[in-house]
Amino acid sequence: GIQAIRCPAGLFFDIEKQTCDWKDAVKNCKLKNKERKIKPLLYTEEPLCQDGYLACGDSNCIE
Repeated sequence: GIQAIRCPAGLFFDIEKQTCDWKDAVKNCKLKNKERKIKPLLYTEEPLCQDGYLACGDSNCIE
């Protein structure tokens, strides 16, 4: 769900850094949410990728 984050007076929330910062340092005030990255599949019944690679939820293999 949506979570409200309150910053101390004079600071603004930077959605990319996920922290409060000075207004001049925050360049993404208009963003409402952060793009979610696809997480790797750490455990699968059968290997989906060659040794040394991780399988992502989108079926790609990464080093």
